[in-house]
Amino acid sequence: MRGRWLWAIPCFGLLAACVESSEAQSPPTTAAQPTTSVAPTTTAEPTTTTTTIAPTTTAAPTTTTNPPVPISGTLEQGASGPEVALVQQRLLELHFDPGEPDGKFDTATTQAVWAFQKLAGGPVDGQVTPELWLRMQQPFVPKPLVEGGEPDRVEIDLPRQVLITYKGGNAVLITHISTGRSASWPTPGGKYAFTWRWNGWRTSRLGRLYNPVYFNRGIAVHGAKEVPSKPASHGCVRIPMHIAEYFPDLVVRDEPVYVQDGFRPFTSPLPMPDSLIG
Repeated sequence: MRGRWLWAIPCFGLLAACVESSEAQSPPTTAAQPTTSVAPTTTAEPTTTTTTIAPTTTAAPTTTTNPPVPISGTLEQGASGPEVALVQQRLLELHFDPGEPDGKFDTATTQAVWAFQKLAGGPVDGQVTPELWLRMQQPFVPKPLVEGGEPDRVEIDLPRQVLITYKGGNAVLITHISTGRSASWPTPGGKYAFTWRWNGWRTSRLGRLYNPVYFNRGIAVHGAKEVPSKPASHGCVRIPMHIAEYFPDLVVRDEPVYVQDGFRPFTSPLPMPDSLIG
């Protein structure tokens, strides 16, 4: 069983602000808990990384591959092979999470490529061109939204739809997200802190949330089966399911959450109007 902090649920605990568009499934039963990697022995076959292992807490490599390793052409969803595995492994080294580095360019890998493209600039199309691959092999450290922010914090970049988790001042997880879809269903900007959580699936009057961790009343970071390339939620911060398996173990109660909407400075928490609480 994964270690979790348990919090008392306030009186509005039946409220949540996100919709999960597909409600019929239960949480995966085969997902693995984040574990410490162990070097294979000389008598055992090397094991593959599971899709639920959190990126490590070490800083991203600061040296380039010398010489850079080329790929033969553009890679995109549906591709497979050793070159895809190289891309997946490099994304993991940079603290993105494409899922298991199994050489299969699936949705999780596409979402990780989106996140890299959003921060690196250029088209956000999920395609790894030879030029983008060369750029991936360069040193890469995302610029923080909060200069001099707390060593342990979460930054949510609404304009670019990216979430970054920091531990000890280093980015340990960078992921694509999908947030409030309109002015009627916003994800309000401001400075907040994590308050309470729910283990597993939680059903609100607006839908289902997986492993939600709340930071602004009914607004949470939570797993969703659909995390499209554009804002699509009722205010919550959707993250891919394989990341939602371990995200709650990366954060603690009262850890700062900065939500940058591109309009407001990070001041005191901006509460969500009661009319918008699900």
